[in-house]
Amino acid sequence: MNVAIGTIPIMVIDDNDFMRETVATMLRDIGFQVISEAQDGNDALRQLEQGLPGLIICDVNMKPMDGLDFVAALRQHPAPGATDIPVIFLTVHTEAPIVKRAVKLGVEAYVIKPVQRKQLEARVLTALENALARRA
Repeated sequence: MNVAIGTIPIMVIDDNDFMRETVATMLRDIGFQVISEAQDGNDALRQLEQGLPGLIICDVNMKPMDGLDFVAALRQHPAPGATDIPVIFLTVHTEAPIVKRAVKLGVEAYVIKPVQRKQLEARVLTALENALARRA
């Protein structure tokens, strides 16, 4: 990668505290230093007002705003660059309707729970490389 991964801010969105903390710890182990956490889609949208992350890792099944609705709102967000933030879904859901909607919303990748560090690292690095390539 051309950019030092430690400088790229990542937001982890999951309504399960343990899962959110586990993913954040894995990201730190990989080398990311700027990690924010949100409890659900509404919380994440509020945090976007403070600044945009370079990547979002988001659970699909959350309440009150699930991951699909969050990404739909993100893709309509007025902040410059918000619509282009790569999103990786964190989920146990691989049903066709969910996958089709995720693809239509521009979700970059899936990480299937239980999260494995190697899989998470591969998906994150690929998503960031793809985002850099699109901007070039």
